[in-house]
Amino acid sequence: MPTFLILASLILIPPIPGATQVKDFDLPVSTYAAGHRGVDYLSTFGTPVLAAADGVITHAGVIANRWTITVTHNNLRTTYEPVKPVINFGDFVRQGQIIGYLQQNGSHCFPESCLHFGLKEGKTYLNPIINSFRTYPRLLPLFS
Repeated sequence: MPTFLILASLILIPPIPGATQVKDFDLPVSTYAAGHRGVDYLSTFGTPVLAAADGVITHAGVIANRWTITVTHNNLRTTYEPVKPVINFGDFVRQGQIIGYLQQNGSHCFPESCLHFGLKEGKTYLNPIINSFRTYPRLLPLFS
């Protein structure tokens, strides 16, 4: 199934509602090139982090000295770091459920805390905010 059809079926919510996005997605030109493979949201240490969509926890632990969480949604995965998990490997989580708490150690915004939020399909990085903020049509009164 083409990526654009899969993305259309996965509507993400912001993992930290109201947080300011401080760094955009910047797809690198090659596997090992510089880039930014997600978006960063500025917040404070200990802020609850929510599952962006329903899924299964396929990783909750430490990678490269920082807490990370991966939630799998069929063939897409959302990633969250640095987030200390309150869930376990194999748990099913619902969209909006608290999955962990934002940490400072390992933050891209150190000494401040920010969440690095990513989206992948296989080995391909995708922009996680493509479909995060759905806008709905606004209806006007019939006789205005």
